[in-house]
Amino acid sequence: MNIQDEGLIIYVKIIKEKNLLIKLLSKENGLCTGIIYGGNSKKNKVYYQTGNFLDFNLSKKNENVIASIKGDIKSPLISNYFNDKFKLLAILSCCSLIDINISENQRFKKIYEKTILFFSYLEKKHWFYEYSVWIIYLLTELGYGFDWKKLDISKKYLNLINFEFTDTIVNNLKNNYIEFPYDLIINKSISYKQCKLLFNLFENIMKNHLINNSSKKIPKVYYDFKQTILLNINK
Repeated sequence: MNIQDEGLIIYVKIIKEKNLLIKLLSKENGLCTGIIYGGNSKKNKVYYQTGNFLDFNLSKKNENVIASIKGDIKSPLISNYFNDKFKLLAILSCCSLIDINISENQRFKKIYEKTILFFSYLEKKHWFYEYSVWIIYLLTELGYGFDWKKLDISKKYLNLINFEFTDTIVNNLKNNYIEFPYDLIINKSISYKQCKLLFNLFENIMKNHLINNSSKKIPKVYYDFKQTILLNINK
């Protein structure tokens, strides 16, 4: 099997001394995993970092052998933000969330395109708003979102079971509801309360649906990003 594609590096692990095991969310072929021989050499390791984009070739002799990947840097995104902890953690958060939610060969071209779009907004003033749109869109593409056309500020809460909006909570089922961050999503208002509502919404859907009864956990880098944002916004 041979594949030519472009992709975002979402996971990197050193194997042996100079080789790397990487995962790519590719544009046309979903999640691709393989070894880059010599990828951890002094010359190459700067290119093969989580958050960078590659034009790559993947070759695999048979299903019992891990693929080999050769790639050229398409966009050295991550190095642009080494000195900006907010945007660096945002990028790494996106990559880690994609990694735990998408399996080998699953195709999510729209997630790839939306991720590129979000990264293009990192130089804009309201980039965190774009992160909030990305994180909700991720849930939607994975099958656990809601109909954006049904957003109604008079209906304050989202039912975490059926993803319908409501203005009332059934007391004995109050754990099934969560306040929706309307002011952030509709008005681009970035406040401590709205950011906390966004993170709570995402974590509850993840825990109740995507990682429930599995060994997967919400990645630490996501929590690092969340903490960095909340600590730097006035309450």
